[in-house]
Amino acid sequence: MRIKKIFYPLAIALVITACANGANEKEDKNDQVSQAEEKVEEKETEEETKVEETENTEANPEDAKSSEVPKLDKTYYDYFDTVTTLLTYSDDEEAFEKQCDVLEEELAKYHKLYNSYDSFEGVNNFRTINEKAGIEPVKVDPEIIELIEYSKEMYELTDGNINVAMGSLLGLWHQYREMSIDNPEKAAIPPEDELIKKSEHKNIDAIEIDKENSTVYINDPDVQIDIGAIGKGYATEKMAEKLKEAGFERGILSVGGDDVIIGENPNNSEGNWKIAVQNPFLEDKENPYSTVVDVKNTSVVTSGDYQRYFTVDGKNYHHIIDPATRYPSDKWKSVSVKADSIALADTLSTYFFIVDHETGLKKAAENKVEAYWIDPEGNEYKTEGWEKIEDK
Repeated sequence: MRIKKIFYPLAIALVITACANGANEKEDKNDQVSQAEEKVEEKETEEETKVEETENTEANPEDAKSSEVPKLDKTYYDYFDTVTTLLTYSDDEEAFEKQCDVLEEELAKYHKLYNSYDSFEGVNNFRTINEKAGIEPVKVDPEIIELIEYSKEMYELTDGNINVAMGSLLGLWHQYREMSIDNPEKAAIPPEDELIKKSEHKNIDAIEIDKENSTVYINDPDVQIDIGAIGKGYATEKMAEKLKEAGFERGILSVGGDDVIIGENPNNSEGNWKIAVQNPFLEDKENPYSTVVDVKNTSVVTSGDYQRYFTVDGKNYHHIIDPATRYPSDKWKSVSVKADSIALADTLSTYFFIVDHETGLKKAAENKVEAYWIDPEGNEYKTEGWEKIEDK
C-alpha cells in the first residue's frame, strides 16, 4: 500500500475513527490527542520552510506567514465517548467562543438523547425506549423521532444491512467486549447459540412511531435499538446546522473522526482544507496517514477495525458487525466516504465496510458519494472522484 508521509501545518484535520477502548477511555483519548499535538509541534519546526517554499514559490515566506488568518480551536472530551474538535481561522475570538458555547449545548443535548447505554434524569432516550420494549410507548423529543425515521430510510437504502433494530445482537457483542477489556484473562466471544438467538429479533417494523403523541414503542420485547452506525453522524449534521445559524462560516467540526468541512479555508489559495485519513495499520509509526484529500463544503467519515476492539486467543474482534455472519466484518481494514451529508457519509462508511467492493462502488455511484477502501493486506481501492481530490 502506498502511504503518503506528508505534513501540512495550519490546514490539517486528523480523521480518527471510533473510540478508545476500556475503562480508561477518556484517559486514552487525552493521550491520543496530546501525542498528535506533539507530532504537530515537532514537524512544524522541521518542515515549515519546506511547505512555505512549495506553496509560495514567488512570495517571501515571512510575508505569507504574516498574512495568514490565525487558527482558533477548542476540544471537548465529555460527549459521545469520543473527542470533538471545532477549528476555524478567524480574527474574532469573541464570536468563536459564542459559537463554541452553541456547540457544547448541542453536544450535551444529543449526547443524552442519542444514547442507548446511559440514563439521564428527566431525559427519555434510546435506553428508555429499549427498557420499555413490549411494555408501553415512551414520550420522546422530536429529535428522536426524526432519527428513527431517518434510520428506516437508511435501512432501505442499504438493503437492510444498516439496521438500528439489531440492538440485541450488537448489545451482546458490546457486553462481551466490555467484559473482555475489563478482564483480559477472561476474554471471550459470545457463544454461537446466543448470537443466533439475539439475531432473530431485528425487525425494524417492530419500532412504532406515533408522531401525533410524540411516542415510540417497540412491540417486540426482544428487539432493541442501537444507533451506533447512524446516531453520531446524524447528530453531527444537526450540530453543524446550528453552528452555521450562529454565524460559523468556515472551519471543521470533527466528532470522533466524523468531519464536517464548512466553507473555505482562507489560508489556502483554492479554499481547500486538507483532511488526513488515518493509516489503519497503527504499527506503522512512520506513516500515520494513508492519504490526504483537499476538500471544502463537504464531509469525510472513516470506519475502521483498528480502535474499538478486544482480543481473544490472539485474534482481534472489532465493533462493526456483519448481519449476514453475526460476526465482525473481515472484508476491510478501513473505509472512508466523502459526501455532502455527514449523516449519509456515516451510514455509508459502515455499510461499505460490511459489503464487497463491487456492491459498495455501485451504491457510491447511486448516491453520488466518493469512497476509499483499504483491505487487510493493505491494497487500496478508490472511486474515480476520490482520486481526483487526493493531494498528490
